[in-house]
Amino acid sequence: MTPYDEIVDELYGLAPEAFVQRRNEIAREVKADGDRELAGRVAKLRRPTQAAWAINQWVRANPDESALIAELASELTAAQRRSAVDKMRTLSSRRQELIGASVAAVARTASDLHVALADSAIREVTQTLRAAVADREVLEQVVRGNLTASAEYSGFGPAGVFVVPEPAPGPEAGEPGAGTNRADDDRADPLPSDDADRERRELHARLTDAEEGERSARSDLDDASQTVHVASSEVDEIVGRAQELRAELARCEESLRFARQRLSSAEHGRAEARIALREAVATTNEIRAAIAEI
Repeated sequence: MTPYDEIVDELYGLAPEAFVQRRNEIAREVKADGDRELAGRVAKLRRPTQAAWAINQWVRANPDESALIAELASELTAAQRRSAVDKMRTLSSRRQELIGASVAAVARTASDLHVALADSAIREVTQTLRAAVADREVLEQVVRGNLTASAEYSGFGPAGVFVVPEPAPGPEAGEPGAGTNRADDDRADPLPSDDADRERRELHARLTDAEEGERSARSDLDDASQTVHVASSEVDEIVGRAQELRAELARCEESLRFARQRLSSAEHGRAEARIALREAVATTNEIRAAIAEI
């Protein structure tokens, strides 16, 4: 594990409210040691949202449970590549059960750490785990326990299983409508092979274009997110420095108040000393005058 990985592991194991202060401390320490590149990477790390923090703690506390998400994602990918619709339906049902159980486990883990997740955070946990099943990048963040924010899948890939329709119940034998209806049979006939191949090619072409658009949009989002991360890190660092300066100012003001009190006491003592000096001088002059008259 690299020094950066160790730092990331420490930071994302902290409570969110402790994240920024500790991150800035580490960044300053690393920078002082001469590793400016590592310090810059650390400074860009983002504080996790409540939902992301809860998932991180669940993964760290229950690695075997979180591994089931990765296992399901792998099975869904394989089923989709084979176009195994029945298998995808089965996995879709399993996905719903697993995500439901995982969300409950995430909430329990947070509760064990004395944090009650808000309803909005529960929804974010749910959509993030759904995204992890469908998106390899999100899955990698989840299993590492280094999420910074909730995620939502909006592309192609294994998530296609989400919309696999359940088979519509047909009429049983002997029920009305169970007999042969030529019009219905015609509608149910599969497309001719040539038409099916042409439609499949068209769909694949559309999918290729859509995936390219998704990659481009994702790249633009990554660039924009990086810019936001850098600016936000600068803001966090300045806020941290401002807090330090305010604390230093408060200490200076307290020291100034005591110094002024000491000055006031000293000035009062000096005034009394001047009075005593005048009285001593007068006494001395009187004695000298008396001596002169003898």
